[in-house]
Amino acid sequence: MKISRKHLTLVSIILILSLFVGCGKTAKVKNDAAVTDVSAAVASVMSENALVSVDSDYIAGSMKMDVSDYDSYDVKINSKGINIDEYGIFKAKDAAQLATVTKAVNDYIQMRKDTWMVEYMPEERPKLDSSEIMILGNYVMYAILSDNDKHAAFDAFEKALTT
Repeated sequence: MKISRKHLTLVSIILILSLFVGCGKTAKVKNDAAVTDVSAAVASVMSENALVSVDSDYIAGSMKMDVSDYDSYDVKINSKGINIDEYGIFKAKDAAQLATVTKAVNDYIQMRKDTWMVEYMPEERPKLDSSEIMILGNYVMYAILSDNDKHAAFDAFEKALTT
C-alpha cells in the first residue's frame, strides 16, 4: 500500500495536535468572581494608569449597550484623551445570556471601527484594528489596547477567573 504525501502530512498534524491536547491541563472557570475584582486584576498589569470606570449612562449612550442585559460589568476608558486605550468586562447571568453579551461587545467594536475618523489620532487605529474579545465561562472581555497591554490584560483576566 502506497501512502501519499498528503495523507502522511495529515497524520503528522493530527499527532502533533494530540500532543498539545494531552499535555494541557483543564482549568476550571470561577463563575462567581466579582467583575470589579477581575477588573482590578486586569488594571494592575496595565502600563497606562489613567483608565477610569464609566457609568451606565456612558455605556448606554456611547456604547449603545443596555446594562440591564448583564449581571455586572466594568468598562474602563482613558481619562486623559491621549490614546484610545479601553477594555471592558461583562458577566452574563447565565450561559444563555452569554450570546447576547458577546454579540453586544462585537457590535460595539464594529461600531467603533465603522465610525473611526481617519484624521483622529491615526497612530491609535492599529489598537482598534487588532482589538480582541476573550470569553471565559460567563465572562466576556474586550480589549482595545497595545499588543503588550492586551496580552497582559488577557493573562490577568484568565488568571483571575481560573483555578
